Amino acid sequence: MNTKMLVVNRWVRWLHIYSAVPVLLSMIFFAVTGFFLNHTDWNLGQTKQYEQSFELPENLTQMDWQDSPSLYALTVLNWLDREHNVRGIKMEFEWDEDEPLLAIVLDSPHGNQSIEVFPDEGVVEVFTLSLPLLVMLNNVHRGKSVSDFWRLLSDLSAIFMLVFCVTGLWLVLINKVQRLTSSAWVTLGSVVFFLSLYLMH
Repeated sequence: MNTKMLVVNRWVRWLHIYSAVPVLLSMIFFAVTGFFLNHTDWNLGQTKQYEQSFELPENLTQMDWQDSPSLYALTVLNWLDREHNVRGIKMEFEWDEDEPLLAIVLDSPHGNQSIEVFPDEGVVEVFTLSLPLLVMLNNVHRGKSVSDFWRLLSDLSAIFMLVFCVTGLWLVLINKVQRLTSSAWVTLGSVVFFLSLYLMH
């Protein structure tokens, strides 16, 4: 084996080892949650539902929501987050000016909250749907209602995992002693994978 190939193999071996180190926990997480995603019919815990009612503080009852509906909605959300730990990753809100009623929906991997704000009455009703831990982790695996930071982390993890797999394949195929056996296993695995994809259609 020439010197250039030895250098390449050394770098590939280094990449293979250290590409897995920063995302080791991510690899375990995606493996475990991927397993449970294949068994959504299993009982993964109990979903909890409950309601809460709050009185709006005086500054929000006196605030003219018609002057700036969006600002009022954000102010209410900030108050709910600060005082009652009501928060989510994704947020949607809609005004019903005939009531008047502010409807807010907050989504996150662990569930969602439907909020009804009656500014004239000074009342807030919060309806919470809380998902079990394993269902929440499955939602995180799928990237459902997650933060931008988690999406970035997942993308980086995917890149590192791809590097780990490709360099591992390289190291297996350059091993003269086990090349034939390794190639046979790689071929068998590839055939099973593509056959499974074909049979799903």
